[in-house]
Amino acid sequence: MKPRHYRELILRAVRERDGKQLDQLAAQLQDAERAREILRAKGYGATGTSASATAAMVPPAKPY
Repeated sequence: MKPRHYRELILRAVRERDGKQLDQLAAQLQDAERAREILRAKGYGATGTSASATAAMVPPAKPY
């Protein structure tokens, strides 16, 4: 999704006092940040690198 779509989701959830939606969005943000922390700890990415750019640095998994 584009940032504009997320912005609209957040604004709508705030206007409608939709705590469930806000909690889901906050959990998604927290999960993305945790994933970035894990990748950074393994040597991928740098300060200021987006989560998707950091994930793109991970080499493809080898097939079993």
